[in-house]
Amino acid sequence: MRTTKEEEILAKRVYIHDLYDLYAPLLTEKQREAWELHEFEDFSLAEAAEKLGTSRQAVSDLIGRSRERLDELETLLGFHRREEALEEEIRELRRQVDAVSPSRSKSVQKAEEN
Repeated sequence: MRTTKEEEILAKRVYIHDLYDLYAPLLTEKQREAWELHEFEDFSLAEAAEKLGTSRQAVSDLIGRSRERLDELETLLGFHRREEALEEEIRELRRQVDAVSPSRSKSVQKAEEN
């Protein structure tokens, strides 16, 4: 399966947002504020700078340092990597259950939906 440039960009955004979900409490308050304004509330750098009472460059630096810190934390702690590995194990177990007993897997799916 070939991925397009847009899919790669989207996958990177999803990954960095997953890291933010995991590690946001470990960022500084200013980093979190700048990140949330720019990434979640769709503020431009200039708009975020105005809201934070700082310069556009300062907001850009905060966001850049936040990204670097999120990557650093994942390298050190590896929570995202572990979570992905566990999710893959769950998918594999579900495939094995489906292969052994398709009717049982349907009842398990219904139970999970409730």
